[in-house]
Amino acid sequence: MRNNFKVFKRVYKHRCQPLEMQFFYRMILQRISNGLSPEEVSFLMGKALDFISKVESFKIKTILAIDYYIFCRVLEVGSIHAMMPLGMNLSKQKYAYELHVNTLDDEVIYHLYRLSIEEGVQEIQFKIMDIRHNFDPNKPSTLNELRKVKRIIEAQVGTGYFNKNRSPYEIHKLVCIILGTYVKPKNLMKILEDLLNRSDELKLIRKESKYGFVYLSKSYAG
Repeated sequence: MRNNFKVFKRVYKHRCQPLEMQFFYRMILQRISNGLSPEEVSFLMGKALDFISKVESFKIKTILAIDYYIFCRVLEVGSIHAMMPLGMNLSKQKYAYELHVNTLDDEVIYHLYRLSIEEGVQEIQFKIMDIRHNFDPNKPSTLNELRKVKRIIEAQVGTGYFNKNRSPYEIHKLVCIILGTYVKPKNLMKILEDLLNRSDELKLIRKESKYGFVYLSKSYAG
C-alpha cells in the first residue's frame, strides 16, 4: 500500500476515426509490453528522443507510413498485419477522445476515453499500466551492462564497424548478439552519447539520413 504518494495527471485530446485510435492503442501497447520508454523507442527508430512522446500525447496527429513501418521493425513485430485490427467493424465517423495519463510513485496509468454523443459522458476504451522508466531499481546491474557495452562499442570503432552509417537499431542488435542477452536501449544511448563528446579517434558523429539518425566514425564523416 502506498502512503502519501502524489498523482500527476495530464489530459490529452484528439479527434479521429476509431481505426486511427486502434493503431495508437497497438503502438502504445507494443512499447509497454516490450518494457521500453518512449525515449528508447524513439532512439531505436533514429528519431528525436521526444518523437514517441509526441505521438502518445497527440502532438503528432498523423504518423507517416514509413515511420509506422520503422516502429514495427525496431520492436520486431512479426508482421505489420499483427498491428491491424482485422475483422473489426470500425466506423469512419470521427470521435473526440481524451487520454488521461496518471503518473504515480512507481507507475504510469493510461486511460483512454471516447466522448459519447451525450454531453459529459465518457466511454472508456482502454486502461494500460506502465512502469516509471526514469527510475533504476537495479543500478549495479546497469553499471555492469554499461561497462560491457562501452567495451563492445569502442572495439567496433577500432575494427571499422562505424566506417559507414549505422542505425541505432542495427547497433543495438549487434550489441545484443555479442553479449548474448538483451541490452536496454537506454544504456546503449548513454555510451553512444559519450562517444559523440569525445575528441580522439573514438569520436562518433550523429547525422540525419533519409530514414532517421545514424552513427558514423568522425574520420569517415567526409
